[in-house]
Amino acid sequence: MAANLNPIFPLNPNVKFATLITADTSYTIPTTAGAVIFTAGVNGSKVDQIRARALGTNVQTVLRLFINDGLGVLAANFTLVYAKMLPASTAVATDITGIDIDILVPKDTGVNVCPIPYLSAGQKIYASIGTTVAAGWSVSAYGGDY
Repeated sequence: MAANLNPIFPLNPNVKFATLITADTSYTIPTTAGAVIFTAGVNGSKVDQIRARALGTNVQTVLRLFINDGLGVLAANFTLVYAKMLPASTAVATDITGIDIDILVPKDTGVNVCPIPYLSAGQKIYASIGTTVAAGWSVSAYGGDY
């Protein structure tokens, strides 16, 4: 069996994002309020990091990440790969820290490991939240296309 003995590196950056406000309570498919936060390029892609940032005052919710095989929006084409609690947040006009939740892919060896470092051509990452929030969460994915 042949193996690739030469390292390859992403050729083009791939950064996508979406704002999530409305609840989508499905555990199998982001049926109503999910958003695409990453689409793999024609030669596949590597995902380095996913970040959720509170955009103001929100109640506690959960972030769910799904992989879609790129063959359509049907339950059979999705798998739930990660869920992370997003804490309640309060907007403060004089504070620049905000709330950032970093989901490192896959270099973190702690509790934030998300198992989606590589995607085949056309595969997508969808994000959804479990509770409707007031201000929203900005969810970004950072990676590169081969």
